[in-house]
Amino acid sequence: MNVLIVGSGTVESTEIIKELSDISDLLICADGGARYFYEAGIQPDILLGDFDSIHPEIRALYQNNGTEIIKFPIHKDYTDMELALDFAIEKGATCIYIVGAIGTRMDHTLSNIHLLHKLADAGVKGVIIDQNNYIHIVTDRIELKRKQGFCVSLIPATAVVEGVTTKGLAYPLKDARMVMGTGLGISNEFIQENAEVTIEKGRLYVIVSKD
Repeated sequence: MNVLIVGSGTVESTEIIKELSDISDLLICADGGARYFYEAGIQPDILLGDFDSIHPEIRALYQNNGTEIIKFPIHKDYTDMELALDFAIEKGATCIYIVGAIGTRMDHTLSNIHLLHKLADAGVKGVIIDQNNYIHIVTDRIELKRKQGFCVSLIPATAVVEGVTTKGLAYPLKDARMVMGTGLGISNEFIQENAEVTIEKGRLYVIVSKD
């Protein structure tokens, strides 16, 4: 089951929400992300969070039109994004598209990126998407389709990543050892329509991005 989660980070264009909604079986809004669904003219299936950043009129509109509302206390141990991910996992998600996870608050941005570990632990595919980035976490293998104007960066998500091998990229790695805190895997380039990254041990952030 494909799930789209929209948070309250920066979303420059709601077109991406429209595109991902078309291929998703469940639409979840994490609190302030409601405004992006509203701007896209799409009603989410689930609206959850502590509702400290949602416009009351939008909340009322969705509630009146049948969106399931799940309210959490403001003083809690988990972010709205994490609660949304937990909900999606419990509902049986196999792939989660995450929009509105990157913004001006670096603490929230880093926290959201690290939440990809939660998906990896659950065996669920996940990707954080904005206008310039597709952020994945890899535990074994990922295949990437070339995107015009985008580069590929590999960043250790664990202290050490062993057995890193790439195909279809300009600067290949073969059975490489990558260590957190170095720039070895930054700004590689597609040379084929499809690229592949495999690892044997650890976890790796694979980021397809453009300026």
